[in-house]
Amino acid sequence: MLRSTQSKVASERWGESIEAYDEGRFVEALHLLIDFLNPEFRTRYGNAAGDEFHIPHGSIVVDILIGKERLEIGADFLSLPAKGRVAMLRQVADLSLNKLMLPSFRLRGEKLRMEYACPLSQTHPHKIYHILSNICSVGDRYDDEFCTKFGAQRCYEPRVTPYPAEEMRRVVEAIRTTCRDCLKAVKEYEANRQYGYAWNVIDTAFYQISYFAQPQGQLLNELDKAVDDMDRELPVAELTTKGRAVLEHLAAMSDEELAADLYFVDMLVSPKRRSSLANVQENMRDVWREADEAMQNRDFERSAVRILYKFYEMYFYNDVQDDLNAVVVEALKEADGESMEDAAQTLYDALERIMEDDLESDEDEDDDECDEDEETDGEGAAEEVAVAIRKMQGLMRRMMGLGKNTDNE
Repeated sequence: MLRSTQSKVASERWGESIEAYDEGRFVEALHLLIDFLNPEFRTRYGNAAGDEFHIPHGSIVVDILIGKERLEIGADFLSLPAKGRVAMLRQVADLSLNKLMLPSFRLRGEKLRMEYACPLSQTHPHKIYHILSNICSVGDRYDDEFCTKFGAQRCYEPRVTPYPAEEMRRVVEAIRTTCRDCLKAVKEYEANRQYGYAWNVIDTAFYQISYFAQPQGQLLNELDKAVDDMDRELPVAELTTKGRAVLEHLAAMSDEELAADLYFVDMLVSPKRRSSLANVQENMRDVWREADEAMQNRDFERSAVRILYKFYEMYFYNDVQDDLNAVVVEALKEADGESMEDAAQTLYDALERIMEDDLESDEDEDDDECDEDEETDGEGAAEEVAVAIRKMQGLMRRMMGLGKNTDNE
């Protein structure tokens, strides 16, 4: 789990990049754009002259070459397999038509590359950002899928840092527990024909796994697809059946299969949006009204389930700013161990703080937390992860009707 969910972008560099481009300082504008994406990448992955960069993004490496007159951007995708290459090339053609925008696929010997080039005078930061984002999104998502589906070979081994062993063990077990608990709850909801509740807890389980496991590779792809499928225009009962099948598949995966996609890796362009309080508020407005009505009607389970769903959905789609993250994490921790009524009230209070722009926290408490973070060693970090996972799972179990605390209910 990541301690900070905040975007790594240096937002002040964005305006500087556009200003440099408008003034004809095209190379400087490109440098500032890279600094905007991550202030460390230009020195870490660039040459001394500042005209060549090879920046990892998940399982691919993005090449940025700045010439005197032209910019070239590219990334090796995959090497063609000995068998099944025709079928794979058909799907690559589909990606070219429907997923890649300005970049295109090129076959260089046995390697497929995504490439784009243009004069420096046409490298407006908005345009280049979207080109980089497009290459990163397609490359990192579909290379894992094509390796699994067609037996294609990677052009290089991704630069990854596996989770520490104890943290890995805890996260793998947490994935299993989340799937197991959710399946039990879904069985009960389906028996009572409460398909709306079943849909909510399944989707929340997908979001929760993504939140605490931070997976990469094929596991991330499977979660992304599962979430997309849950939003399809199908009867809710059919959606819950499909979601249940995914949870059963995840629960049946071996420790080694799950662990293979649990690692840290550099990302040039985050696949998530950078959160803004205004956008989060707009997205949560309907649920705020719904939860308020449920609380007034003493329907605490409905209020808690819906708020929890929206909180984890926020993390799934956004790099959440630290002050907003602190409000939600504090509520999740506090709600653990509370009765359903009290947990619903705690979650509702956190949602209300978000909707009313009340994200300030006690400065002394913040300072203490910073001091603790600085002193935490590897073993302490693993235990911190374990405690956080246990708290989230305890709360989710009660939201799903498992192991309820019945006080005050």
